[in-house]
Amino acid sequence: MKATDNIDEIITNLSQSEYSFGSEELSVSEIRQIKQQAKNSRGIYGVNAPVGTNIFSFIAQNDDLIFQLQNFKSSELDAMIIKYSPKSPRKYIIINSEKPLINQIFAAAHEYYHYLYSFTGNTKDSIVCSFNNKDKEEIKANRFAAEFLLPEEALNSEKIQLLKYQDSFEKLSLAKQILFCFSLVVKYSLPLKAVIYRLKEENITNTDFLIENYDEVKKILLEVFGEYPYIKELYSKQNKYINEQLYDLVPLLYNKGRLDDSTLNEIIKKFGLSETKIKEGLIADE
Repeated sequence: MKATDNIDEIITNLSQSEYSFGSEELSVSEIRQIKQQAKNSRGIYGVNAPVGTNIFSFIAQNDDLIFQLQNFKSSELDAMIIKYSPKSPRKYIIINSEKPLINQIFAAAHEYYHYLYSFTGNTKDSIVCSFNNKDKEEIKANRFAAEFLLPEEALNSEKIQLLKYQDSFEKLSLAKQILFCFSLVVKYSLPLKAVIYRLKEENITNTDFLIENYDEVKKILLEVFGEYPYIKELYSKQNKYINEQLYDLVPLLYNKGRLDDSTLNEIIKKFGLSETKIKEGLIADE
């Protein structure tokens, strides 16, 4: 199969037309707060950017948080975060496995916002997310996800490197502008629409110009697609970074005597599992 055989699907996924960022609905103080929240959240893990597929292992370090993949029947449903038991502090981020990996990465960052901030001070047991939702809390979560994956400092650094020999982004050829956007998609594992919005949010360029010339975007992508093998992974539905099944299977096998302590510890180490979560599973199965 040629790399360009599924280019139409990839272009559709890159556009992410269903995402609603709605920056105009956020005040200056709210945007400033989200920027700081994203920065602080990255700082917890000692990273700036890019985060990319590491986001799953980073977030999973929270012992009261577990990822799960689910094939949702509704394509409009991107992800949800839920407490299965009101008495338990444990929350589950459930991501639509029918979405490409790049969507799942964005969804993880989006739900991480809800985990950190949306459950505070309310009695909600679940939040179901469709990223075209105009709810202000959803717009905040989208902005947080975009800032978490492509922070202001990283974007400005990329812009400086790009504009070494030009006065402004607009003076670059359209091809170079699109290539720059696509390079950010690949490097930061962020959907194209989110990248374009980041350019607008940081006052780098007018995104209307890029959207109006979307046919040229398609042309550039066709020309460069084969040079980026990582893009194949980003736009596949395979997610090898979530091991949620192991948190159910390992305690079950251990409690049935199929695994001894040595093998249990070896599995935990090999797959980078949370020892705390595994032990909680052992207790729950007793």
